[in-house]
Amino acid sequence: MERYERILFVCMDNTCRSIIAEAVMRNVCRERKLQIASRGLVVLFPEPLNPKAVAVLAGNQMTPAKEMSEPLEEEDITGETLILAMTAHEREMIRERFPQVQHLYTLGDYAGTPGDVEVPHGGSLADYGACCEYIDLLVKLAAERLFRGDK
Repeated sequence: MERYERILFVCMDNTCRSIIAEAVMRNVCRERKLQIASRGLVVLFPEPLNPKAVAVLAGNQMTPAKEMSEPLEEEDITGETLILAMTAHEREMIRERFPQVQHLYTLGDYAGTPGDVEVPHGGSLADYGACCEYIDLLVKLAAERLFRGDK
């Protein structure tokens, strides 16, 4: 079984889906010594997080770990980092940009539920809530796989 020091969630702009996944995993892994972070593939300058994503997290008693988006960079890619992209397209973008990446999956594939986590941009608060629920499920399934056999 692979052991990771860091889990990194990646979406296109690091303002919604990846920050939700990061918050859920931080909540699930409170007692574990594991670095959890999120990044974006297209972050030209730091942007504020999506207010609907932040509101949905607050409604679930969670808060984002940061206030601004961050780009995925070379130093984020290590042999001890598990990278979970939100879509197959984003996974392939990571693979093209960082060919040295070793542990790269979509969140759905790693969780055992193949499929993409679609962008709710422009949707209602309910759409963001549904996205958060889906991410919550996938992150918890991924955590089960990640910690299988741990006591």
